[in-house]
Amino acid sequence: MLRPLPSLPMTATAVLTLEDLGLGRRSDLDQASRMLAERSEAQIVRWVQFPAGALFFMLVPGDPESGAVYVFDRKAGIFYLINFNDQKWGGHSLTEYESLERTSGLTLLAQQPWLLERLCKLRTPA
Repeated sequence: MLRPLPSLPMTATAVLTLEDLGLGRRSDLDQASRMLAERSEAQIVRWVQFPAGALFFMLVPGDPESGAVYVFDRKAGIFYLINFNDQKWGGHSLTEYESLERTSGLTLLAQQPWLLERLCKLRTPA
């Protein structure tokens, strides 16, 4: 049984759909990830997938501090950008990502991507 999402200092923003990438709902994860990398002009350097979703860490070539974290909701066909609200401008390094992955429940978000709706609502003014 998967545990509930802990209280985390992060938010999520739905940034792309499969349709935005010119893909159909039946596209596979390999196609979707290639299109995400192309659209963001970055390389996927870490990738973990689960039946419900996938977690990606991407870096712009030549910029080791440019890392961004995306979670893909397979059912909805949506990529979410994760923001850690940590005052770190310009992205994260691979070392920082590995630490965030261990401490922030990122894998849980890829296992239960419907939790991203809760993180998105944190951005919406009341």
